[in-house]
Amino acid sequence: MMEKFQEHHNDEEIQILSIQSESEDWEDRLVIISEEIDFFSNILGSGLKETVSVAINKEDASYLKKQLELINKANEFHLSTFFDYKNKLEGLKECDDVQCENFYLKDHLVFKTTLRKHFKDFRQLKALIFKFLKVSFN
Repeated sequence: MMEKFQEHHNDEEIQILSIQSESEDWEDRLVIISEEIDFFSNILGSGLKETVSVAINKEDASYLKKQLELINKANEFHLSTFFDYKNKLEGLKECDDVQCENFYLKDHLVFKTTLRKHFKDFRQLKALIFKFLKVSFN
């Protein structure tokens, strides 16, 4: 459950709450991406079967399926890395000085940049899949 920022929270507490909230969002997004990858893989895989009567470009479907496999490996890596990060983040609660908090903030910002790129890459792949499906099934 996300805590709301209260007037009595100081800047450090707000920063910690913000980091924790953002981290929870990342976990949700990484898990959903795994589910979406499975869904898209199943759709593309079904179009590659000979028994399906929809005329699709099998070369494009195979390419997209391979791209999904690559992004799935990246997502598994990020999910695993996230759980390590989440465990490490528990130490932020024990910080009693700015130097300690800055250590965690730096890690957070680096991980945030990495995940933003991953999320963007997946959105771009989804856009390609949507275009492919729109052309194939219309």
